[in-house]
Amino acid sequence: MRTTVTLWIVATLLTLVMAAWQRVSGPTFPIYGRADVGAAHVAYELERTHAGPGDHVVLVPEADGLAGTLEWREHVERAADAGPWSAVPLAPVPGARTPSLGAAIPHHGPGRKVDYRVTLRAGGATATLPPAGQATLRFRSDVPAWILIPHIVAMMGALLLSVRVALECFRREPKLRLLTFRALAALFLGGFPLGCAVSGYAFGQPWGGFPIGTDATDNKTLLAFLGWVIAAVAVTRFRNPRGYVIGAAVITFLVYLVPHSVTLPH
Repeated sequence: MRTTVTLWIVATLLTLVMAAWQRVSGPTFPIYGRADVGAAHVAYELERTHAGPGDHVVLVPEADGLAGTLEWREHVERAADAGPWSAVPLAPVPGARTPSLGAAIPHHGPGRKVDYRVTLRAGGATATLPPAGQATLRFRSDVPAWILIPHIVAMMGALLLSVRVALECFRREPKLRLLTFRALAALFLGGFPLGCAVSGYAFGQPWGGFPIGTDATDNKTLLAFLGWVIAAVAVTRFRNPRGYVIGAAVITFLVYLVPHSVTLPH
């Protein structure tokens, strides 16, 4: 009993670490930083996803003598295909929670992306945000909470069960069948009916992976699911299925290392 509890605790801790990694490594996590522009010290946050209708307003804290320009253009996979930048000056934003300068990027359709950057000027000095040169913003529609929350719970549950059944393999007499089928069921539920519903609401495309697209999130879900299908067959057919179960768990762990919502280049 004590061993079982310990294994669940270890699996839970590893799952929480992976959940945090998914959060901060994905292309939707904001870009945070600080910039010194002359005498102005600016702490900024540049969003990389826009949910719902309306233009996307880019804000920077207001400071004495600070001015700037927002530039944006349609995102393309190859830099050689990039079009010209559209530019609009930053202006004071009425009603902001803190005094801010801002400008708007026009709304684009779900799944569309734009690259943008902010150039700040003060006292003869300039700075470009972000320092890398540009941020990429992806537009999406709102996803109902009654779909999004079960999707997240199921996907994190699939990872938890995957880690737990992998740890079970190292016991002298492992009980793999029930845990394996639970991992398979959680991954199927979170990745396919719920995952397709989330993608359909957000981007208007329920499935963007193989064989019709290159969406890494869909493809990695499919790969992990196939791994657990093989593991499920193994635990019902083979006397020693540990290798298949560990293999499925390793594949699942590796695909969860891939940042969420990445689109592979064509």
